[in-house]
Amino acid sequence: MLNRLNKQTPDAVIGILHFVAIGLMVLLFAYSLSTWVYTSNVWGFGGIFWSSWMIFAFVYLGIAVFLSINGVSAAESFIISLTSAVSMFWLYEILYHFSFWNSWNYGHPPYFLQSGNVLFFNYAIISLTALSGYKYMKTSKWFFLALVAMVILWVFWISIGFPQYANPRTLYAFAWPRLIIADPHALAFLLNSMTKLLLGTAYILLYLPSRQKLSVAKDSIKRFLVKRGLLDYNE
Repeated sequence: MLNRLNKQTPDAVIGILHFVAIGLMVLLFAYSLSTWVYTSNVWGFGGIFWSSWMIFAFVYLGIAVFLSINGVSAAESFIISLTSAVSMFWLYEILYHFSFWNSWNYGHPPYFLQSGNVLFFNYAIISLTALSGYKYMKTSKWFFLALVAMVILWVFWISIGFPQYANPRTLYAFAWPRLIIADPHALAFLLNSMTKLLLGTAYILLYLPSRQKLSVAKDSIKRFLVKRGLLDYNE
């Protein structure tokens, strides 16, 4: 019995961590949302900080749900969901950094291997941790739709001067001519949040279950709700 317990302990412990993490992510999302609304007078439409935590929780929970529908164990789901959420944020940081035209100088000799780039090498390595779930990944039209939408918004963001929420009076030049609009700074928070949300959504959609599995999951939820009297059987 002790031998059996020892063999099951690692998966069991990691599985428990996954369910604890799910609860924490729900609380994180709820707390971030409430704080986002509560501080709207200070942060405008909520603030980059709280919206970022909401998206982090959204990515973890979204991937966890899809992996569960796909029949992946709780232990694996914990590793994949956590590394994907972390990977998504550091990949976003890389994209964000190199959206400033001056940052492209880091890619030319002799700057490429200087200390200023080490941080972004680390970011790239951290981003690769998402490959922990590679055997469950698959692309779909929804994945590409989210990705294309993010690229379109990102190109638009750069084209209007890459306005920043923290520096509302600063616009940045890029390789192509700037698109002139009335008040680009008013879009800074929205574009930051939407591009981040779309990148996170793309990560989640890599684990999108088949229609058949989604249908089975829907029926299971319905039976669960009916059994507990939360849903009428004929609905």
